[in-house]
Amino acid sequence: MPRVLILGGAGYLGLAVGQALLRSGNHSVFATTRDGDKLTSLTANEITPIKGDATDSKFLVDTITAYYIDVVIDTTQAYGDVGTMLNSIVQAARNRADALAKDKAIGPKLGFIYTSGSWVHGSPDRRVSDLTVPGTSLAPDKPATAVAWRPAHEQTVLAARDVLDVAILRPGAIYGRGSWVFSPWWGPLLAASKSGSQGPVGIPVDAKTRTGIVHVDDLAAAYLATVDKIGHGLGSWPVFDVVTENVAIDSVLTGAASVLGVKGPIQYQGTHGDAFLEAVALVASSDSSRARSILGWEPKRRDFIQNLDVIVSAWQTTQK
Repeated sequence: MPRVLILGGAGYLGLAVGQALLRSGNHSVFATTRDGDKLTSLTANEITPIKGDATDSKFLVDTITAYYIDVVIDTTQAYGDVGTMLNSIVQAARNRADALAKDKAIGPKLGFIYTSGSWVHGSPDRRVSDLTVPGTSLAPDKPATAVAWRPAHEQTVLAARDVLDVAILRPGAIYGRGSWVFSPWWGPLLAASKSGSQGPVGIPVDAKTRTGIVHVDDLAAAYLATVDKIGHGLGSWPVFDVVTENVAIDSVLTGAASVLGVKGPIQYQGTHGDAFLEAVALVASSDSSRARSILGWEPKRRDFIQNLDVIVSAWQTTQK
């Protein structure tokens, strides 16, 4: 049974991925966390917890070795430390290869799945797929400022294929189970609802925004499919955009306002130069056909707008 280590496994995405792997019945799941309070949550979910900092090179190399890990999944979103973690994973893979070489044996490579994001495509003027290489002269637009560094790191991950079996998943905005990603948009609506205001509700977004989205459960299913095929079934370009729908901001806000009982009109205020707000407010033209055809990914959570009442209510319960 393959042994999978999830970096950031107690987080919003990491926990969902761990649960999907366990439900398959085909994987043993381990997860790192820096938060001692989350050890119990991992154990309760039948995931073996490992307390420590994944950006600590010795800790990560030792963990991969001591637990005989076959595949590592990075769900940490550790922007400034991704290079350090990748170097540690490569070192663990080299150590394993050296040990096998001394025994004059051949064995499988260590697998590594990196979590990037569809924001690397920016706001292209045409439909793009994961065969489009972002951050290059061939890309139709530049990445969002908040993730301008990511295309170069994706290339570094791909360059490590001499010692690792790698894959890169690029999810859209992840929603479901009270996700925070739409809080900058829905927060002002909730505040207006609570105050009973009938005046304009300012939202920090552009009216032309079209957001690529994916439910956290569907995304977790994509990780499961990738783990099952890594090293033998991903082809020469193991990079996959994972987006279920591209939704227009007007539909998102109008629907959420209705659910929350907002009385005033919506006023689009732009992103004020904020890098995160800019990223969420891109005009997405994502396509996930390769994830469906190669990974066999079949997203179940569709019809975002039609299900906004449930989605917004789930988000609302997490607001204090």
